Amino acid sequence: MDHIFNFKMNVLMNKPQDGVFFSKDNISQSNKMKPFVYGKGALYYNCGQCGHNLLKSIFRIQITAAVYKCPNCGAYNQIKV
Repeated sequence: MDHIFNFKMNVLMNKPQDGVFFSKDNISQSNKMKPFVYGKGALYYNCGQCGHNLLKSIFRIQITAAVYKCPNCGAYNQIKV
């Protein structure tokens, strides 16, 4: 892979009431800080509040309007699609 592109996700003010939501609240501590998704692409998406990597090496086609709760700071993040 020649290029890596890092992006900050949009931080939502509140937890969404509907839609797809991912959280690591019930995951073991040893796996909690790993990204939600690993891929083979060049896009990296990081928490818009603390910069923690949430989506690693993904392709544009994998992006959805899902919300990800950062396991580091607790912010609710979403990629603008």
